[in-house]
Amino acid sequence: MTTMEKRRDNRLPVLWHGTLTTEDDRQFPCEVRDVSTAGTLITCETDLSIGDELILTIDGLGEFATEVKWQGSAQLGLAIIAGPDLMLKKFAEGSGAALSEKPVAPAEDPLGLQ
Repeated sequence: MTTMEKRRDNRLPVLWHGTLTTEDDRQFPCEVRDVSTAGTLITCETDLSIGDELILTIDGLGEFATEVKWQGSAQLGLAIIAGPDLMLKKFAEGSGAALSEKPVAPAEDPLGLQ
C-alpha cells in the first residue's frame, strides 16, 4: 500500500484510553482520538520524537507496536508497525457512526479467520 493509499483510508473517530510504553519502560497515559488501517492519532502529555518506537496498549483491546510519524503540541501520529492493525480499525467500525468511547467487538471475526 502506497503512502497516498494509506492517507486515503478513512479515519474513524474514537475516544479510547490507553498507555504508551517507551523502549526504556517509561509509561504515559494517552487517549486514542482516531484510527485508520495505517495508524492512529493520539493525545499524550509527553515529549517523544519522530521515529520513537512505542507499545500502545488500548484498554480492553491489547498491545500494538507503533512508531511516531509526526507530532504537534500534545498530539502524535502513530503508525502501526506490528499487531493486528486491521482489527484496531474493525473495533472502531463496530461502534457505527457514533464516536466510540471504547472498543466494540465487531459482529464478524475482525481477522477473517472464521
